[in-house]
This record gives sequence, structure tokens and C-alpha cells, in this order.
Amino acid sequence: MSRQSVFTRTASALAFGSLTALFIGSALAAGPAQSYHLAPGPLDEVLLSISRQSGQVISFTPDLGRYSSAAVEGNYDPQQAVDAALAGTGLQLQVSDDGAFVIRQTAKRQASQRANGAAVDSNIPTLDRVVAIGTRRQDATALTSSAPVDVIDAKELVQTGATSLNQALFQLVPSFNFPQNQSATRGQDPKGASLRGLSPDQTLVLINGKRRHASAVVNISGGVPFIGAQSVDLDMIPLSAIDHVEVLRDGASAQYGSDAVAGVLNIVLKERDRGGQANAQLGKYSQGDGFSKSADGWYGLGLPGDGFLTLSFNGLNNKPDDIGEDYYANGEHQAPRWGGASREKYNLAANAEIGLSDAWRLYSFATYGRDTSYNNTPPLLADSPNNVPQIYPNGTIPQYRYHYEDAALTAGSRYEDESLGRFDLSATYGRDKHTERASDTVNPSYGVASPTRFDVATLINEQTNINLDYGRDIDVDWAFKPLTLSAGLAWRDERYRLQEGDFASYSYGGIDGVAVGAVQASGLMPDDAATYTREVGGFYVGLENQLTERFQFGLAARTEHYSDFGDTTTGKLSARYELTPEVGLRATVNNAYRAPTLGQIGTSWTTTTNVDASGNPVLTRMLPVDNPAARALGAEKLKPEKSNNYSLGLVWRPSEHASLTVDAYQIDIHDRILYSGGIYGPEAEAILTAAGYGQYSWAQFMTNAADTQTRGVDIVGKYNLELAEYGKLALSAGYTKTRTTVEKIHENRNGFTTVTRESEGYLEHGYPEDKLILGAVHSIGAWTISLYQTRFGEYRKYAASEAAAQYDQTFSAQWITDLDLNYAFSKALKVSVGANNLFDSKPDDYNDQLRQTPSQQYSFLSPAAPEGTFYYSKVTYDF
Repeated sequence: MSRQSVFTRTASALAFGSLTALFIGSALAAGPAQSYHLAPGPLDEVLLSISRQSGQVISFTPDLGRYSSAAVEGNYDPQQAVDAALAGTGLQLQVSDDGAFVIRQTAKRQASQRANGAAVDSNIPTLDRVVAIGTRRQDATALTSSAPVDVIDAKELVQTGATSLNQALFQLVPSFNFPQNQSATRGQDPKGASLRGLSPDQTLVLINGKRRHASAVVNISGGVPFIGAQSVDLDMIPLSAIDHVEVLRDGASAQYGSDAVAGVLNIVLKERDRGGQANAQLGKYSQGDGFSKSADGWYGLGLPGDGFLTLSFNGLNNKPDDIGEDYYANGEHQAPRWGGASREKYNLAANAEIGLSDAWRLYSFATYGRDTSYNNTPPLLADSPNNVPQIYPNGTIPQYRYHYEDAALTAGSRYEDESLGRFDLSATYGRDKHTERASDTVNPSYGVASPTRFDVATLINEQTNINLDYGRDIDVDWAFKPLTLSAGLAWRDERYRLQEGDFASYSYGGIDGVAVGAVQASGLMPDDAATYTREVGGFYVGLENQLTERFQFGLAARTEHYSDFGDTTTGKLSARYELTPEVGLRATVNNAYRAPTLGQIGTSWTTTTNVDASGNPVLTRMLPVDNPAARALGAEKLKPEKSNNYSLGLVWRPSEHASLTVDAYQIDIHDRILYSGGIYGPEAEAILTAAGYGQYSWAQFMTNAADTQTRGVDIVGKYNLELAEYGKLALSAGYTKTRTTVEKIHENRNGFTTVTRESEGYLEHGYPEDKLILGAVHSIGAWTISLYQTRFGEYRKYAASEAAAQYDQTFSAQWITDLDLNYAFSKALKVSVGANNLFDSKPDDYNDQLRQTPSQQYSFLSPAAPEGTFYYSKVTYDF
């Protein structure tokens, strides 16, 4: 077949072999005869066409592109079609016990290779696979790329027992760190992707290579790392929809635009035109609470022109859990629940493509999710002056409800012509809406007239992207392989809205001497409500080439214009040199940037603390940077974070069944965006009064606060063993060590604190100093046993002031063991039982002096969920 696949970036990853034969577990038996009309061509493309048309999974290594296929013309079942394609190649088809197709070399060819000293093929799949991230080449793999890329397939995600993408990646990727502590309202915030110790909004997230919109929520919660971040919510993508995830651990703004400072996460959706799967899982914590029910699945349909429609869903319902510590207040025993939220969530996804001709294809994919959670806040005691005894004679525990509604749609067209090149035109719209509601609370300034339920705030983030991407492989006499030219145009429209809460949630009800606004839930005021917009236009160009058999290089440059702060340009240089066929060196140098999000520019939240002698409200406020009061206190227009990123790596492939990569890096970030320290006191009040804002007693705003340097090393090793009658064993080990230091703190022009002692501690020590993951997956007969051991290194929490430095706390290293046992009763039916944190490991208790409420037994920084062991059982059915 002469045409080159126009959907190679996503579809090739479905066919090429990797750590395990792709989707062996869901491979279908040979189907009925079909009519094939495939011309001779590169063998890998012909096999891909057979796989797509028949629905049969075919596992093969990337080097099959060097072989030429015979014509496949006539009525064949899938096995006959593959045999016809292999005619004359010296390769043969083997069908495994579970029905998977695997392309092998014949014994004669193996003997010939042995005679010539070449590597001998075995029954273990290769560890490498084609990737679409970090390169525009169509033959780059995770181990031959010039930048470090991790590829996590769907099977690995499922074997973790996780019900969300954030949790699964946290268990599998060493450089991925995002605290899993679900306690209190902090646990209801969106779950982002934090790589290499940097903020989650410094990692760009793509779906099928297209930019994903961020959540509407800016993290303004105290006591947690990444304060001020506005990240993409990974948990809005159902696990059942994911084919694999590519994690690029390298700066890539020149290739993909803003946010790609620490790296890029590309979530590739399933492409299935037949079959399906359904899963159901039950679980609970060993302490007896947190009961969880989840269900997910996918279904594939064929569409015209060798097309597909894959539909996916997941649903989750879990009860709350309690990790709080009892305490005494005013001589009375207090035992409020303090733990994970109750949650109801469901996500939907669709991925589709049709062929209009051999050269022209249309595609579209969409996601939709709803997530509603409820959690307790610190109690309002019966004798508190802010309680209304007539409403709550025994006090109350206010409850907070978070509701997320998230949707995205992409539509596009790809066209490929051998002489013109590859064109990809797409449009994407994404929207995230977040609403907050409080119940079982009161606005004490209203007394007995106070409502007990309040709408607190509504936040909406919208993003529209239009992209035109171009690529072409140009034959040149001076290079070992064709020169890959890439270029593109991008336009983006962003909108962010803040809508006020109920009037009674923030207003003064007339009673003095008590707090004003709903307790634990003071709402957004009309002065906080606003709409922010921006437009971004950009152009990029890239060149990549395998100059010699051993040396490859790449160049990329991007320039973008922001309607609100002007132009920015970035570039990237990458190179790789093969010292031997087994050992390669890779390196990149790039500068990246991250534009401040509209949420960071516009987030505003006013709290009425009390009233003055004249009855006027006294306010504390989180101010947007363009607010005149913030400007009076020294706030300046935010600038993009700019960074320089250097990486140097070693790739060792002693055999096709073993690999080791070591990558060291340094990331220098200038003008890092953080929240300022709280600004208050006589001097601040005098400035505010002179500016006409005497009602404010305390303020805080975003600022380009500091320059930081992050250094670290990532080590990833994999080894697959064929154990004959004892099955197959896949071993993996990953280790990351990273450290951020604050190089410079930018002074506020009025001398106010921009980086507090606590904030500096979050940057430098608010995450484990290192992370080790050891994994083993053993398949024997109908059994698959997955065992992962994770060690989180030490981390620290700093007190807010130097005067309280004696309360600084260093948390001990922690080991977590995850086990999954899977038994296949048939090709279709599988049952799993497992445990996350099998040995009930817990983090250190939190210092009483650092807690935000007496019942908070564990720090929000805890990397692993402190609830302890989570037991689950799961049933999977393939059809």
C-alpha cells in the first residue's frame, strides 16, 4: 500500500510493540472473511490497515517498516490476510493462547542472524514504541528520541487499581508528584500533573496532541503546595477512554506553546471500530469507611472509510472517610469528621474518525464530566460568638459542596499527499464550570434570620483553539534519513469569569460584634465578579533529521503574541548520538515560558471580617493585580514566567528486552508567579486609606515573586524475562531526585513581603526529595500478578514566621506497597482483587502548632493518601 498513514501520530501507537504486546489482553480471535484491496507497500502500514479493517490486534516491532508487503487482494479472514502480507518477507505470524497476533522471524532467518552476530528474536516484546510527543518525526520511539519520554499503556493504568488518571500516574511515573491527601476541602480541588517538583500548571496537557483547557479553580487554599496554580483537571478524562499516556519530561514551549516548562502530558484516546469492555469495581479502606463503587467501559463501532467511533464512560460513587483526630475544646470532647469527601462523578468520552479518501480523513473527539463532592469544614462550636444558638443549639459542622462541569470538543481534518506533505486543521473548544455551595452554616450578623444554605461562588474558564499543523519529510542527499520539516499556525481565545455568591453569604445583616458572612463560606462579592479575556496568535517551525546513522538533531522555534502582554519567542535544540548500537547520549537545550493564566490575573475574593464603629464592613481581600488597591500596595502587571531548561541523558539497551535511561536536568525559572504574603498593619492600612480603600485591613495578590533553580535526575529501568513454563515477568524501576532552590526574591516596591517563609518552604521542600518505584508484573497461565513498591523521601513544612521556626517539621520517608491479582476465567471474563497501601503505611502525625484545625492529624503535603490500606475487587468483561 503506497499511501502513508495520515493518522500515524495516534494510530501507530496502537500497532507497534512495547513493554508488553499492545492490548494482548483484549485481542480478538480471528474474525470472519472480509474483502481486502491493499496494494504492496511498507509492511508496517499494511499490517496497520489489516488491524484497523479487521479489528484484530497485531503486535510487531517498529523496524517492520523496512520490509515490503505483498499485495493483499481478495477475501480473507484476518490470519489469512496477515499471511498474505508476510509472503516473501521471511517473517511469520504466531497466534498466542489469548488470540493475539504477533509477528516473528522464522527459524531460518534467526539462524542467519546468529551466524552474522545479530540479536535473536524471542517471545518477549520489545520495550520500545513509537511516540507522538516531543517530536514531529513519524519514526521516533521512546528510546530513540532526543528527550526523555515515558509511555504508560492502558493495561498498566488499570493494574494500579486506581479509579482516576492522576492517581494512576502518581503510582507509575517517578517524576510525577501530586499530594494525594484527600482530607477536607483541599481534597476537592482539581488534580493536576506535577512533574519534576514544579507546579502542575507548568506542565502542558494535550488530548490526542491538542491543548486541553484548565480548570476554573485557582488554588488559593492555605497549607498546601502549588498555591496560585490553575491546572488541568486530569480526573475529567475516563480511564476507560485512554489508549496510552505519553509523558515528555522536558521543556517544550517551542514545540507546543505556553505551560510546557516542566514537560508535556499527551493523553491518547482509544481507537476501536468493534468490540468493547465493561468493568465494575468495589472497594473500601481497612478502617471501615470510604466505600467506593465505580464502573467504566468502552464500545467500538465501525464508520465509513476504514473509520471508527469509540465511546467510553466511567462513573464513581464513594462515601466519605475520616482521618481526623479527636480533641477537646472548652472542656468538651470534639470528634468531627475530617477526611476524604463523599463524591459522585461520571465522565463520557468519544473518539471518531472517517476516511473520505486515501489522503483525506476527518476526525473528532469529545469529553464531558460532572463531579459533585461534599466535605466538612472545621466545626462551629455551640458557645462560639459566631454561632446562632436558636438555629444550632449544639453548634454545627458547616459542609462545603464543590460541583464541576467540564466539557470539550475537537473537530479536525487531516490531508496527506506524498509531494505536498501532511496537513492537520483542527478546532477545539473547552469549558470548565465550578460552583461552590455551603450548607449547615450561618451568617451570624443576620442572627435567627440567617439562611443556612448559601451559593458561594461560580467560576468559569473557557478556551478556544484553532490550529493548522504541517509536516513533510524531504529527501536530502547529505543525510541518512529524510529531513522532517514542521510548521504551524495557532490561535487561541481565553475567557475567565467570576460570579458573585448569594447576597446573604457576604453581606452585613445588622448585628454587631460577630463575623460578617457565612461561617467558613463567605461568598464572592459583586466587587469580585469580573470577566477577563485574551487572544493569542502564534507561529512555530521545526527541523529534525537523522543526519548520520548515529547522529540526530532537532531545531524548533515558536513566537506568540498575547493581546494582554505582548510577544514572546522560544527555541529548542535537541541532539542524540549513538556511541554504540546499545548506548546513546541525548541532550536538549531550550527556553520556555508560561503565561499567567487569566484566573491568576483575575482571581478576587473578599471576606468581611467584622464592622467598624460606624457600622462599615472591615474587609480582607485577595486582590487581582489590576485592582487600584493592589497597585497602591506595590502590585505590578504580571509577566510570563520564563525559563531555561538543560537536560543530558544516557540510554542503554543491552538487549531488546532491557533498557536503562538516566536523565539529568536543570530548570532555571525567572519571575515565578506566587501569591504575596498577607499585607497588613498600620503602614498597609495608611497606604490603603490614602488610596481610598480604608475599608481593607488585609490584602494579598499574585506577583512575579522569585527566581528559582530546579535540579534533578530521573532514572528508569525495565527488563522483560521469558520464564518458559513459568510465564513472563516484567520488571521495572524508576527513581527521581529533585531539588528547587530560591535564587532571588523580588522585592515589593513598598517593602512588603512577597515570599513568606512558609511559601519558600513549599517551593524548596514541600514535596518528597526523592521517589523510588519498583514494579514487577508476572503473567503465568490465567494469572497476572502486579506488585509495586514506592518509597517517598523526606519533605518539610515550615512555620509561617521565623519566631515559630521551632515548629518546623521534617516528615520521614514512607514506603507504600500496591498489589493486584488478576485471574482470567476466559478470554472475556477476568476478576481482580487488590490492595493499595497493602501494609497500612501512614505518614507522620502533623505538629499541633502547624495544624489549621485541631482535628487535622496529617499534613496536606502527605504524598500518599493517609487513610491507609484500600482493598478492592474488580470484574472485567470483554465482548
